[in-house]
Parts: sequence; C-alpha cells; structure tokens
Amino acid sequence: MKFNYYLNGYGWAQAFIEIDSKKLEFTPSYLSDAFGDLLRSLVSLLIHEEEVATVVWDEEPSGVEWTFVRKNSDELSIKITLYEETYEINKQKGKVVLHTDCLFIEFIKEVVREADQLLISNGILGYRNIWDLHEFPISSYLQLKDFLKNDMITIENSSNSRPASYKEERSNFKQELHLLHSLVRG
Repeated sequence: MKFNYYLNGYGWAQAFIEIDSKKLEFTPSYLSDAFGDLLRSLVSLLIHEEEVATVVWDEEPSGVEWTFVRKNSDELSIKITLYEETYEINKQKGKVVLHTDCLFIEFIKEVVREADQLLISNGILGYRNIWDLHEFPISSYLQLKDFLKNDMITIENSSNSRPASYKEERSNFKQELHLLHSLVRG
C-alpha cells in the first residue's frame, strides 16, 4: 500500500493511492478540506468506533468520495467513487474505481507518514498559505500520531460530542510538543 498527498499550487493538491496493484491519482481543491477531512474520519473511526466514515474531495467540478468501513479492529474497507460533479452527490450515479480491504493500522501509518511530509515540506503556516481556506489538521494529526505511538489515543478532543456529564478536558501540551518534536528529530 502506498499513499501520497502534496500541495502542488495555491488551493490545489495532488494525491496518489496504490492498493492491490491498483493506482489512482486525484487533484483535490481547497473547496473541500480534503486532507483534514481524511484525518478526521480516521480519528472518528478510532475514537468513536464508528463503523462508517465518508469524505468527499472537490476536484472542480468532479468529485471523489472515500467511504471507509471499519470491519473489525484490524480491517478497513476502502471504497473510492468518482462523480462528474460534487453538487448533490447523493443524487448521482458515481463510478466505483476502488473497493478493497486493507489493514487499518497500515492505512493510518501511510496517511500519518504523508502528514509528516506535509509538515516538513510546508510547515503549519505554509500549509495554510498554500491550501487557502483550511488549516493543517493538527489536532487530528496529533491524535493519529499518538495512536501509532501508544496503540491508543491518549490525546482526547471531546468537542464533537459532549455527554450529559460533560467535564472540561484539556490535553497535555508537553505531550503534543513531544510528538511534534519527534518529527523534527526524525
């Protein structure tokens, strides 16, 4: 398995995935938070133990829909569907270009490795300057790095859902910096 994602111009990215000897390329635009949505969907599958997560990448006017189904703790189903345009995507018949299973941890490793490269190549502010409307998804990135290091997510972000007995939760800034520092140390 191989996954690449890089910013190739103001508001544009280039993405590549290879699974089971099938190779696909995409050119998402800033109209969707392509990389951020991808990272957030993986965190959602881990933390909330959601079974399904869907991400749509705008390619102006076409679009790419990624559907992730967590089959069990180890296996992830990935389905990639192309649409002629992203407007009212649920009313269109798309073309499925990939539907396969892979090891969930291997996909996370590939995506986090690529996130590492995005940070090294562009920086946090540079990413924002090039991608235009969206910040680098630092919180989701740190959660995935934490998962790979500790085999669990210890850096929680409970802003998406607050239970009735909600108490304010803070993260450990030193732990977050340590994860970022480990990237710099290489």
